[in-house]
Order: sequence, then structure tokens, then C-alpha cells
Amino acid sequence: MEVISKEYVEKELARYKTPGMGVGVIRNGEVLFAGGFGYKDLETKERIDADTMWAIASCSKSFTGTLLGMLVDDGVLDFDRPIKEYLPDFKMYDAFATAECTLRDMMCHRTGLAGYDAVWSDDTIKERSELWRRLQYLKPNLPFRYKAQYNNYMVDMAAHVAEKVTGKSWDDMVTDRIFKPLGMTRSSTLVKYLNESENVCTGYWPGEDGPFKVAHWNSDVSAPAGGINSTINDMLKYLDFHLKRGVLPDGTRLMKEETMRDLHMQNIRYTLWPWRFDEVSPIGGYAMGWYNDNYRGEPMYWHLGEIEGFGTLQCCLPKSQIGIILYNNLQCPDILIQCSVLYTIIDKLLGFEPVDWSERMWSVRDIKGNMHGDWKLDLVGDAEAGHAPCHPLEDYVGTYGEPGHGVLDIELSEGKLYMTWRGFTQEILPLNYDVFRIPEVKMDTLLVNAPIYFHTDVNGQICGFGFKLYDEVGPIEFVRI
Repeated sequence: MEVISKEYVEKELARYKTPGMGVGVIRNGEVLFAGGFGYKDLETKERIDADTMWAIASCSKSFTGTLLGMLVDDGVLDFDRPIKEYLPDFKMYDAFATAECTLRDMMCHRTGLAGYDAVWSDDTIKERSELWRRLQYLKPNLPFRYKAQYNNYMVDMAAHVAEKVTGKSWDDMVTDRIFKPLGMTRSSTLVKYLNESENVCTGYWPGEDGPFKVAHWNSDVSAPAGGINSTINDMLKYLDFHLKRGVLPDGTRLMKEETMRDLHMQNIRYTLWPWRFDEVSPIGGYAMGWYNDNYRGEPMYWHLGEIEGFGTLQCCLPKSQIGIILYNNLQCPDILIQCSVLYTIIDKLLGFEPVDWSERMWSVRDIKGNMHGDWKLDLVGDAEAGHAPCHPLEDYVGTYGEPGHGVLDIELSEGKLYMTWRGFTQEILPLNYDVFRIPEVKMDTLLVNAPIYFHTDVNGQICGFGFKLYDEVGPIEFVRI
């Protein structure tokens, strides 16, 4: 069945300068379409097919929620029991949050913590236990359960709760309890499978001269939030499993229906889009690894995913028993093209009056906010360099630390300052007096132009600095070690 025309998708790929897109649609257990458009590699001109592997990014969160639900059914975990009660070493910065935080709080982003993406995306951190240890040093920017703030870190911690309680790795449990029973034979939790497998999609980053190839990012430590690899065929099996409320095609039940419904149920309100279309709900909610809202009155639970080189959208329409999976191999822009294709497919399948979603989504491409963010964040603003540093550059050299964000080194080489932190070495550029900046601090899929404010002690010696890394959180204070 033609769920969407080839001409439509290829026009969108050209408009957004995107190499390729995978599309899969299932309805009532029947695969209506599974295939691809465009190229999985621009150099070889190889085509995308239903078994091409790619990184599904944050759509991984629903797998973590599914696993937790299975463990709830086993009586091992409880979505609403304070974690502190069965893991005494659990500790957040805020004492009340430490005492009350549950798996539900973690999975629906309402712990009071901003994303702190510089921590979990640290390439030098190899174990989730280190993220668990550092959690106690991350200051909340909002009251506990006050508002949803998207947070990969806390989803990783929810997975680590499962690891600590069961004594098994999240990777093994997802493989044994989800991939294998569902027959998801080309799905995995580690980046090595993207590097070692055949028929793998190449990821691209947007450039001034067009897309350029990027290496597969090793985010294994944060795989519960965004590190699963899969294919169109495998993901259709997964979406059908959710549509059937935990039942396999052969009738085997892997999860209680009420637990599966709990995963999809809205727990907290969540503003989705910065634009307004009558057909699309402007405000939805977050469940546990899924967004929850509606399209033209049709209930839906869905999720987006972005990781270096890839963008993913998974969507379930439970009333109509329709599952849709989309991915493209350009990390940004991806939301606009995905919404354009998704809504067009739904309109056709449900017989809605057609809407020109291609032009609709293109018209809002410059409106940023909420779910449609930019891949660059400028925290320096319009400040211009104009005044020399207050100290000789060698005075800034040293080792600095902050318990939540780790240790970094500042060195002087050929008259320039360099910072080595999280596995990267980057130049520190003078701005004004004791204020410097690093133009591209990588955090998840974001590049931040980050200012650094050096401090002096009573003797006028450099003793530390404030590092403005996040829009929602004040400068992170590093001290000289």
C-alpha cells in the first residue's frame, strides 16, 4: 500500500538537504509499508531498506520504560515507591527529592533537575555508577515535581536503579526481555554494533556546503536514554507490541495490560511546539518514555529522538491500531520533515481532509522553542572582545574541579590557552578582562558558545571560574585544585 508518495518524500528530502529517510507503517498487525527513500550513504549511493540499521536516539527511553514495567510486573520494582527505600545510597542534591523521588518522577522528567547534558555526555565516563555518584552534586533549578524538564540523565538513573536491584545490566535485560521475545534480531544497545554490522546507515551533520559525514557517537553509558540501534522491521514489531498492550502476535503476554497503559498515560503537562496549527495539540503531556497528546482528535503516544547523524520519530495511534516509525540520517533539521511526513501519512490512512503539511512545516522553520530547538546555543550573547585579560595567560593555567562536572586542565601552548575536559581539548578565547569563552562545547546534540568567568582570591590570584554551560542553570563553579 502506498502510505505516502515517493515524490512527496523525495521533495522533502531535497528541501531539507537530507540524504535519506526510512519509513515504516503497521496497522492491526499488518505491515503496510517498510522501506526507505533517498540514500543511506551519499558517496556509495546505497539505498535505505527495511533492515538498514540506525541509531534511534531518544526513542530508546520507551524501551527503558518498557523494561521497568516488566520489572514492576515481577514485583521487583514499583513506579511509585521512593527509590531511597530500597536503595539507601540514592542521593540527590535536595533532601526532599532524595526522600521522595520515584521511578515515575525520573521517567517523566519532573525531578526539578535541568538536563545537565555536559555530565552524562562526558566521553571519559564509562559506567552509569559514576553518574549515580555525581547525581548528589547537581543543583535543582526548579522545585521537585513542579514542571517537566527533559532530562536524559534521570532516565539513565532509572535504568541504573533496575541494574542495582536486579544485579543485571540494562543492556542484557533489554536484549533478553524485549529484543529476543519480539524477534528484534537487528537491534542492539551498544555503538559497536553500528560500527561492526552490515547494512548500516551513515549519519550526517548539516554544513554550509551540504551534509557531511559524522562518526557514530559512543553514548553507551547513556544508552537507556538514547543509545539503542534498530531497523524499520524491528521497530514495527516493537510498536505493534505496544499497540497490543503487551501481547505478542502469537498471543503470548509479556506485560500486564494495566502496566502498559500506565507507561502511555500522561503524568505531567508538557508544551510541545512553538507554533500553532488547529489540527495539532499545542500542549500535550509526558508519560514514561512517551509523549501523549492527539492529532485531529486522534489519541496518540509518540516520541522523538536526535543523536549525532540521525533523527527518529515513533508514533502509536491506539484507537486506530496504527504504528509509524520514521528516521532520517541528518541529525538537524529533522523534526520539521518528520512531522510533515507523519501527518501526511495519518491523513491518508484515516481519510482526513488533506493538508499541505510540506508548506505548513516549512513556514515555521525559523520559529524555535520547546520541541523545535536549534543545534547551537549562544550563551555569550552580543558581547564583543575588546579588553585584554587582567592577568598573564600563564596565571590561568592549572587543574580545576567541580564534583558534579569532574576535573579539567587548562594549559598554555604557543601563546594560547586550551582546556582539556570530558575527553576534548578546545581553545579558550579571551573576551573581556577575566571573561573568556569556548565557542563550541558539545553537549548531546547541542553546540554551546559558553562563557567562562575567572575568579581571584584575596591575594589577586586566579582561584577558580564560573562556567556558563546551560540556559536554565547558573554558572557551574569550578575551583582550582
